[in-house]
Amino acid sequence: MRAVVHIGMPKTGSSSIQEFLKLNRDSLLPRGIRYAPFNPAFGSQFELAATGVIGAGQTIRDAHSRLILQLPTPQAEAAYVERYRQFLDAGLADWREELFIASSEHIQPWLHQPPMMQALDRFLTARFSDVRYVIYLRDQAELMLSSWSERIRRGEVLDFDTHLDGRLKALNFNWIVTKWEEAVGADRLDVRLLTRDAMVEGDLIHDFCAVMGTPRAGLAEPARMNTALSRQEAELRRRVNRWLPVRRKNGHFNPLHYAAVRALMRLKRGPETPLSLTPEARARIAQFYARSNERLRARRFPDRASLF
Repeated sequence: MRAVVHIGMPKTGSSSIQEFLKLNRDSLLPRGIRYAPFNPAFGSQFELAATGVIGAGQTIRDAHSRLILQLPTPQAEAAYVERYRQFLDAGLADWREELFIASSEHIQPWLHQPPMMQALDRFLTARFSDVRYVIYLRDQAELMLSSWSERIRRGEVLDFDTHLDGRLKALNFNWIVTKWEEAVGADRLDVRLLTRDAMVEGDLIHDFCAVMGTPRAGLAEPARMNTALSRQEAELRRRVNRWLPVRRKNGHFNPLHYAAVRALMRLKRGPETPLSLTPEARARIAQFYARSNERLRARRFPDRASLF
């Protein structure tokens, strides 16, 4: 059995891909494609990212995800990965499909150094005849704004400028792609752009079907996932986040938080406006990535005039 693993990045349509796979899990089986998440309640397959972290002798640094997964200690993290190993090995003893497909936007940000990437790759290549990785890249300006919106949705309170200052170095796509190439080989990493002119049929789901090698026709359409917050809701949520957590200690969503957000949004007057970057912020982002994006374009996308 071959494997194709979608490794993110966050806010590049990962939730839409995962909802598509969930909706079509049974329909993909006759096509020879096995989608088998360890935690079906989640979209992202945390188990694969955790396997790389623990396999490299590290611990999960993402406190939000540890809360969701209820992994309070390194021992709990290691036990989680072992349970996944047993789950996957038991499945592989019975599965007869040609392709194993997986998706996790946590893989790329968690596995930020080659030893972690290599640990995941060793785990997978020991079990599959061929392992390929696919990553989608999105214009950093759009990604920066969308990722700030997601952090507010998760319960954080930082302003956009603070987010921008902290994330600039983390979105150097040339560095990210180079590290994965060093870890698994350039020929096993499929780098794709989340732009209409680069995707098959100008559509993410069509493009991902091409990755899987199956036609789009006959498969269910996922709903639009994780739309960005409006400017008004983002500011309101930042205030609510200061006094009501998004999640309880057991990892479940806090209904009081969402009730407060809904009630306060009903009290607001006037139309909602979409989040947008200031011209200064957009220029800063473009200037910061100009050289690294050009290097990646020249190496991976020589026929394009620009990366995005």
